[in-house]
Order: sequence, then C-alpha cells, then structure tokens
Amino acid sequence: MAEKPVLFSDDYKIAFDPETYLSTYYNDPSPNPVDGDMMTFGLTQFHEAFASGNIKGRQLLDFGTGPTIHSIISSSQHCESILLAEFSLKNRDTLKQWHNGELKHSFAKFIDCVLKLERKEDSVSNREASMREKVSGIIPCDIRNENPFAPCFIPAADIITSSLCMESVALSIPEYESYAARLASVLRPGGHLVLFGCVGGTFYTVGSSRFSSFGMTSSELQAAWTKAGLEIVTWKEGRRPNPEQKEITDIDGFFTLVAKKPKA
Repeated sequence: MAEKPVLFSDDYKIAFDPETYLSTYYNDPSPNPVDGDMMTFGLTQFHEAFASGNIKGRQLLDFGTGPTIHSIISSSQHCESILLAEFSLKNRDTLKQWHNGELKHSFAKFIDCVLKLERKEDSVSNREASMREKVSGIIPCDIRNENPFAPCFIPAADIITSSLCMESVALSIPEYESYAARLASVLRPGGHLVLFGCVGGTFYTVGSSRFSSFGMTSSELQAAWTKAGLEIVTWKEGRRPNPEQKEITDIDGFFTLVAKKPKA
C-alpha cells in the first residue's frame, strides 16, 4: 500500500478537519498509548509554568491556537485579556463556536484535570466562563508573513503561549529560526513565552490525512529560541509512549519551554 502524501500549511484550509482532530486528540487527558500521555504532559507543564507566579501580565497572545483551548486553561488566570490567533478559518470558526458556548465538543475533562492540579475548589463551568470572558478576539495569523497578523494590529504581548504549532509550519531549521524570531518580536521586553511542541518526527495524522511535523532535536529547538533573543528559563522533555506505534505520528517526544525576553 502506498504511503499517504504529507500535507503542509496551505492544505489546512481544505484537508484539516477540526472535529476529527478534537475527537482524536482531545477527548481524555488520561495517559494512553496514542495521545493521552502527551496531552497530560502539556497540561501539567502549562500548569507548573504559571503556578510559579512569575508569569503574568495584562495581554496574553495564544499563537496557532488550532480548534482547541487547552493552552489557555492555566494561563487565563494570570492575565487580563486573551487574543487567540489561528491560521485556519475552519479552526477559527470552531473557536468562535466554543466562545459562544455552541461547540458540541467538550473540554471539560481537560479543564477538570487542570483544576485538580491547581487544587482549587472551582467548577469546570466557572473556569470555562472565566476563560471565555477574557478572550477579547479571535484573529487570523500566518507566521510565514513578515507581519503574521496583517491586516490586524496587535499590541506587544506580556505573555505568548503556543502549542503544537511551529513544527506544523516550518520545513527547515532556518525557517523555524525565522518564525521564532518573528514571534519573539511581538513579545514585550520582560515578557514570557510558554511553548509546547514536539521533538523529532515528520508527521501526525488527522483522520485519513497526514500532516507535516518538522522534527528538530532538543538542542536545535533551544538554539532557535536563543537566537530569537529569548533567555530560556526552563526546558522540560517527555518521551512518547510506545514509539513503535507510528500510525498516528512518528514524533520522538514532546517538550515545554519557558523563555523570557530581556528588558532593554
């Protein structure tokens, strides 16, 4: 049987199905051989980054949000306003459905997971309402462009979060470095980046479609953000469970990075 062709950035406009993506990767954050361990790692590390109390500010930018809100569950409690920036129109429509309370897919288990990590006596519905209230906009973006947010104007962000995005766009190390510098330029001096991504690999699947995931080593990834002018505060890495099962993805592992932009 011939191998499925790998799809790239512009293919997201047609081939990427948000509903299938959510049902595949965002049903339950409990560890399992396919995706749960990775998502539990991401949720835990986002929680730990913000629980430190060192990352806070007025404006948070979540870059490459996709059709999911897992990256703002923890961060929403440490900012006043959230801007969601996403390339795909279908994903932006999905985010708008969530924002309006109309999305059929539920993130309740993910929110509950974070609340348990925080040990807070809060309800899932209250946290989700708080998150929705802080979202000030859902805007298009394309990191391949010199101005990734054109025609929108966005102010410098106090915090940038991004999850499983950069490796879906870059096709080489120089490209990744260029995109990292572009994103870092939106961060105000003294601000923080909290990034969740993949180590190694070449693809991940959504339904019958196989999308590019540009794999870099840990040292290459850290070097890219250092070159972008950020100081790495923490780097956490996890290995993918059951790496021999490569039907869904062939990534080696995953990471979170917390970095700070030096003050001038």
